[in-house]
Amino acid sequence: MAAQTSLPKISHVLELCLYARHLPTSVAFYSNTLRLGTPYLSNSRMAGFSLGHTTLLLFQRGLTSSDSVLPSGSVIPGHGPPGIDDPPALKTHFALAVDRPDDVDAWGDELERGGVEVTGRVTWPAGGKSVYFADPDGHVGEIASRGIWPHY
Repeated sequence: MAAQTSLPKISHVLELCLYARHLPTSVAFYSNTLRLGTPYLSNSRMAGFSLGHTTLLLFQRGLTSSDSVLPSGSVIPGHGPPGIDDPPALKTHFALAVDRPDDVDAWGDELERGGVEVTGRVTWPAGGKSVYFADPDGHVGEIASRGIWPHY
């Protein structure tokens, strides 16, 4: 099938979704430890943080596996693990951006001071840096500076 050339270009990733075993613990980690502030959306099912053009959504495990029918009748397909105690078969990786390599060093030191497990540090060939850490649910977080990709 030939690609349509008249389709609008996709501009960016709009949402990143992570699944939490205990949503309040994860909200506290992202609000306080990573200093994302108060979520703009917060209930027993989910929390949302605004990061520029991207939204970080934290979902309570076990509350999203069935389809959600909206009042309009529209359906959001079910996603995520079906239960809180299901073993995590896949660790999600995500990266948060800072401008300078020195900013990465500062965040790595701050995470360690705060008792967060730093799982790796990398200096990339183009001069960028990354620090990797484990969030409360075992997801692999990264804080990265410019100089890790040709476009960043």
